[in-house]
Amino acid sequence: MQEHSLKYQYTVRKLLEEMDVLRQTFTLVRLVSPEDCRTCHIEGDSISFKEACFRTWKRSSCCDYCLSREVSRSRTPGAKIESLDGRPFIVFAKCVRLNGKDYSLEMIAEITGMPSLNHEERVLGEIWRLQEENARLLRDPLTQCYSRHYLNNNFHLYVQEAKNVGKELCIALLDMDNFKHINDKYGHAIGDEVLRSCCLFWLKYFDTQHHSFLTRYGGDEFVITAMADSYEAFCERLRKLDASMRKNVVMDDGRTIPFSFTIGCACMSETLQSVKDDFDVWSAMFILADKRMYEGKSTGRNRIITAD
Repeated sequence: MQEHSLKYQYTVRKLLEEMDVLRQTFTLVRLVSPEDCRTCHIEGDSISFKEACFRTWKRSSCCDYCLSREVSRSRTPGAKIESLDGRPFIVFAKCVRLNGKDYSLEMIAEITGMPSLNHEERVLGEIWRLQEENARLLRDPLTQCYSRHYLNNNFHLYVQEAKNVGKELCIALLDMDNFKHINDKYGHAIGDEVLRSCCLFWLKYFDTQHHSFLTRYGGDEFVITAMADSYEAFCERLRKLDASMRKNVVMDDGRTIPFSFTIGCACMSETLQSVKDDFDVWSAMFILADKRMYEGKSTGRNRIITAD
């Protein structure tokens, strides 16, 4: 473990020298704190935090795919495509450790400024196509929740991060009660509107900026993944949010559509003795949460089950 961390260890002087060299190639070189997505300014031996990194892309919240967080979790360099005012940029990032803390070193360049591309329209068109395809893989188009593809490919990174920072990793499996009845009675368009309305509520409280995310797992089934100080704290927060959520959707024509969720929860510490690999933690947690969710269904629905 010590040899692994030394690979990313930097002194302030070494990092500033490397950033100066990189600025000869890249439009923007910056240090980002993956914890809160803020850019960092180094002066002497002190580090001050500036504005959020996503402001560069004229966004008001964390990017769908936060490259800084991913390279910090995986300790593996990465890249992604971004756009600003219709212009494509490529972003490279790698994890660096400075004064005992992990940061992301980001290197950004405008793609049309790279001579090797020769501004060819077909190359730029392929870049935009890949960017759109990546967005479709990340987000469910109906609810704007993360996709099952994102969950399958990133859950193990949250497991690693939770272990590294000493947090509990928790999930909540949400299944809407009698959703088929809503579709049959009001139509699928109304059913879609109910799902969108519910997700707008949960997305306000669980996002990557707060080390959590909401996934549409399939149909009317959703998964909240979150790091918390404890499983008890996560469950209590979930109960309070569930109690404060409006349990009906008012349509434009005045009709009121009632709904409710049955929720099963689980945490990482419940499963660690039964799994050998970080990639297996998801399956063990899901089986436990699914079992508890179905217990809630069989005992009356519209409830949260957190333990056997």
